[in-house]
Amino acid sequence: MRREGAESVPAAGPEGETWAVHAALLGAQTGFALFPILGKLALTAIAPLVLAAIRATAAALMLEGVRRAAHGRELERRDRPAVLLYALLGVSLNQVLFILGLSMTTAINTAILTATIPVFTLAAAVLLGRETLRPRAAAGVALASAGILILLDVGRFDFGSRYLRGNLLILANSLSYSFYLLLSRPILARYGPSTIVSRIFLYGSGPILLFAAPSLFRFTPAAVSARAWWALAGIVVVCSVLPYIWNSWALARTSASRVAFYVFLQPIIASALAVLALGEPLERRTVVSAALIFAGVAVSAGGSLRRRAPA
Repeated sequence: MRREGAESVPAAGPEGETWAVHAALLGAQTGFALFPILGKLALTAIAPLVLAAIRATAAALMLEGVRRAAHGRELERRDRPAVLLYALLGVSLNQVLFILGLSMTTAINTAILTATIPVFTLAAAVLLGRETLRPRAAAGVALASAGILILLDVGRFDFGSRYLRGNLLILANSLSYSFYLLLSRPILARYGPSTIVSRIFLYGSGPILLFAAPSLFRFTPAAVSARAWWALAGIVVVCSVLPYIWNSWALARTSASRVAFYVFLQPIIASALAVLALGEPLERRTVVSAALIFAGVAVSAGGSLRRRAPA
């Protein structure tokens, strides 16, 4: 029997992966792909931690409005600790690491390293015993790892390099988001996306605000250009609210590996936009690294995992 105020989540099965699921995943990844571009534009006038705090807080308020409009129910007390963990992984750590990393490296590097999310999701799923690592998947992980090492330029591993520190922060962001994808899936199916995503942003924005407090006190809104404000608005709506809702809706109806595989589209879209809109150069080492990471993702996700039913 359906609870009062609960969102409708249809029973999922192999037939549940309709065109709507794929459309939601495509829309979510397009929104996420725009983040490095809009983020670079916003970072020209807004400090990284201030940007992370405004993004998380504004998204939390908008998502709460969506939850109320959808008549989403409140979390049960027993589920709040788990949702707090998902919030720390999927919002607090994810947002801060991503924006700090983006401020130190290029939009292209950010986009390419984001493609490691499927690899980290696979590794986390195997580690937690939720998926089986087969030889083909292991080969894919090895290929992607080689691409990561090339992009990090391990031959000249210099921790003083701003790009290297930024790249490592983006990798840490990918790892955090992978655990969020994997762990949050069952509870998404029970509550529906608007309830869980609104609570994830509500719980996740608090730690960001505390961490960003010194930067927020120094922030001068009048000094921010109109272009940076428009970029920030796009980050909140197009790169945060809509993608998280679409991604969570799809995650309740398909496997975590399928959702992670769509991340493959992010670097393609974002890299093209970085070249066209930001004028960033596409270096040979970057192309080789991207090819290896893409190949690794394609090999590891190409049917080599034992598929589990949607939540």
